[in-house]
Formats: sequence, structure tokens, C-alpha cells
Amino acid sequence: MSRLRRLALPLCVLGCLASSAGAQTVPTGTLPQDSIEAAVRALHARMQQAAEQLNADALYGYVLDTDTPPIIESGFLYPDRATALANTGAALRQLTRISYQYTRTHVTVLSPTLALWIGEGSATATRSDGSEFGGPFAETMLCELRDGRWQVRHAHRSSPIVR
Repeated sequence: MSRLRRLALPLCVLGCLASSAGAQTVPTGTLPQDSIEAAVRALHARMQQAAEQLNADALYGYVLDTDTPPIIESGFLYPDRATALANTGAALRQLTRISYQYTRTHVTVLSPTLALWIGEGSATATRSDGSEFGGPFAETMLCELRDGRWQVRHAHRSSPIVR
């Protein structure tokens, strides 16, 4: 699978339900499950919008900078946020368009400060030379409420191997 396809196809989010909602801040503490699910879905929508605008910096503005690897993409573990951002940015710069269509999504609330986003769908992208590619993907994101804001602690995206 080409490096560009491995990096660009599953970008979401990240992909991250085009919504223009601003960053939502909420008080830490006990939140109703429906409120947590709505906040995580809004986070994902903002991330998807950033990816579809080909804006890696905005996309990674929702990813926590932690001591653990934040992203796994199609079997590749990025060692840190900066490396993941650099690779995603390089892939997005080779595109003129990308879009995501979700067929199934689910949010599991794990605690008042942790939730798991699961989604599957397909992505289509256009390279700067005009050629198009696309295919199915699946993703998970562990979302954490930190400093009153939902962010991604870890994401895992994969696409089936085309044979």
C-alpha cells in the first residue's frame, strides 16, 4: 500500500460529520452519558472538518501531546505527536480534496473523563495530479476530557489490504 494512501485515506477524523462547532469546554466532574457522547461526536466532527480542509495543524490541535505514541495507522505506530503530525501534513499536502462517509459510528462512555469513538466508512481523495483513490477504513479514538476540553489521547486507523 502506498505511503500516501496509508496516511491519507484514514485521516479523520480523525475524521474526524462536517460541523463548524467551536471547541467545547465543560467542567470536569460527573457528566451525563448523553452529554459525553454528544461532546465526543462534536470533537470528531471538528476533526473531520479539519481533515477535509486538508489542515493537519487544526486536525492535530485536538490530539493530546503525551509521552505515549498517539497514532497507529495501518500497522505503523508513530512514536510521538510531532512525527504523526509531520507525516499527516506531508500526506495532506499531496492532496487537493479528501472526504469521508461514515456507515457506522458508536461512542462508548468509559468514565466521566474517557470515551471510546468507533467508526467505519469510506474515504475518497484526489491527488494534486488529478488522480483519485479511495476505499474503506475503520478507526477508534480514545477521547479524554482534560482541562475542560475533549481531546484525542490515542487513535488507531486501518484500511483493508487491497489484493
